[in-house]
Amino acid sequence: MERDTKKELECRECGKDLSPEELAHDSFNEGLNSLTGLASLTDLPLQHTLTLGLLYFVDQIYECAPSKEEAEEAILEIFNKVKERNNG
Repeated sequence: MERDTKKELECRECGKDLSPEELAHDSFNEGLNSLTGLASLTDLPLQHTLTLGLLYFVDQIYECAPSKEEAEEAILEIFNKVKERNNG
């Protein structure tokens, strides 16, 4: 049986139709927030938990990028975007 990957799903909160990509994006963010919240219930400092996440995802960028140079370009782009968002 073939799945229709273009079928849209309705958001429970706003009623908007979400594509599978939007749903995956939102679910991924919710999952990360849940894991961070769970870790905050322990004695692990929040900064430690967030640093572990950053280390994991930066390693994944290196693993998945076609080249070291493209990985570093992506990492710098992310860093600059976050820096600009937080420093104006």
